[in-house]
Parts: sequence; C-alpha cells; structure tokens
Amino acid sequence: MAENKLVHDYNSNLQAFGQSGFDYQSGSGTLNAHKYVAITTLESSVISTVSSSGDNLSTVTIPAGLTIYGLFTEITVDSGKLLAYRLA
Repeated sequence: MAENKLVHDYNSNLQAFGQSGFDYQSGSGTLNAHKYVAITTLESSVISTVSSSGDNLSTVTIPAGLTIYGLFTEITVDSGKLLAYRLA
C-alpha cells in the first residue's frame, strides 16, 4: 500500500480524526502490525519508537493525555496505556 502523504485536505482530515483506526496497548508490548501517525497516552507511559522519518524515541516517559505525531513503524510500550493511530 502506498503511503498517504496527506496532500489532499480530505486525507489530512481522515488522519486527524482517526478514521483509519487505532490500536490499544495496555502494559508491556510492541505494536508493529501497521504504520502509525499519532500516539495518544491514556495514562503516563514509557515507550520507545522506530520512526520512518525523524528521530526514534528510546525509553521516553510520556505524560497522560499527550499526543505525539510522526510516522512510526514500531511502538514498544514498557508501561502505561495508549492509543496508536494507524496510517491509511
């Protein structure tokens, strides 16, 4: 599947409102079945990421309620709860 580059307004709006779905992770585990465009923490979480573009995060604590945007191919959760929003 070709990556959605968000060139058109409708693609951007679909991604912004999570229309491609999300994966929920509670406790330790790794999400890598999809590419992800945003991570929202439901409680304080310790995560590591692999990014297609930009820097990777390594064992970073993210406070509850924060959303991080990027293009992630893998999200490893050491602790906490989060939603990872899929790329279309």
